[in-house]
Amino acid sequence: MTETHYSSYSYVELLQAVATSYNVPMIDNFIRIPEKTGMGYLAAYTFTDGLSVLITDNLFYEEQTMHRVATPAHQYYILQFNESLNDTSTDAVKKAGQYHYDATQNAILLTSSLMNTKLQYPANTRVRSVKIIFGNDFLPNLIGSEAADKFLSNYFSMVLKSRNIEFIDSDYRHLMDELIKEKIEHPLRLNFIRTRVLLLIEKLIIGFLAKLEKNKQAIKMKDDEITRLIKVESILIKNYSGAPPTITALAKAAAMSPTKLKKDFKTIYGMPIYVYYQKNRMMRAKALLLQDKYAIKEVGMMVGYTNLGHFAGSFKKEFGVLPSELVQEKETKKLEPLSHVRL
Repeated sequence: MTETHYSSYSYVELLQAVATSYNVPMIDNFIRIPEKTGMGYLAAYTFTDGLSVLITDNLFYEEQTMHRVATPAHQYYILQFNESLNDTSTDAVKKAGQYHYDATQNAILLTSSLMNTKLQYPANTRVRSVKIIFGNDFLPNLIGSEAADKFLSNYFSMVLKSRNIEFIDSDYRHLMDELIKEKIEHPLRLNFIRTRVLLLIEKLIIGFLAKLEKNKQAIKMKDDEITRLIKVESILIKNYSGAPPTITALAKAAAMSPTKLKKDFKTIYGMPIYVYYQKNRMMRAKALLLQDKYAIKEVGMMVGYTNLGHFAGSFKKEFGVLPSELVQEKETKKLEPLSHVRL
């Protein structure tokens, strides 16, 4: 097992320490995991408003543990979006002044530099993540002092006491997919990255405050039930080329009755199972179309449509434009001179 201890406010500095530890070069704030250690990469970005961002997609052959040491003299916040592509666990407990978090969990976690934080990355488990550091004044400047105070005070109360955590859903995953790439090709690359990071933060805050406004109670589920629901979600979005799994099959995988599965899935992910499936399927289709690798008909077949008209209709219902219109819009933007693009 390899352990890394750090307290830096900057992910660029952390990346430099990791590069030194693994004896690999850091080029343009990017390092590749050495073959003897694992596979994947880490990339760091720093922005003028104080945001520090770390984007990773890696797998280690031995367990990795990262300890963030509390720094009371310099307070800031750490927001993490972690997703494992293996079976997941929801073992998250608060004890002895430390918040221990299993990084294989498909979840979102906000912590403070006032807390000692320990993240464990099991061996041979691929973990994708977007980690964001921001200072005390960032959220007040972004959403106003009143909203920032309301969010932070209620978030820590609910998460650290009731263990009610936010999970990676299709909307979060779509934004993460746009960020977690070895090479982001965009004429305004840094602006593109920062915008997606802000959208991740915005989605978390707006969703959380909406729950408070509706006076929703914390999710009352056992850890093993949450683990099984996350497993169901991973099965549901694993493959779109054929028919989606039936409720009966999903209920069997979750060891729940179909009624309980449908009710609890909606509680966790905010929408019925097949509505969630369709939304995620269309987002996958959109991502494929934007890659410029496949024809519209090919994309339709890749997400389970044999009838191009049905695919086009479903796509327009979700995004308000036809697949052909999306492709045409992308081609037009590619031809637009950079001087015409507003920063």
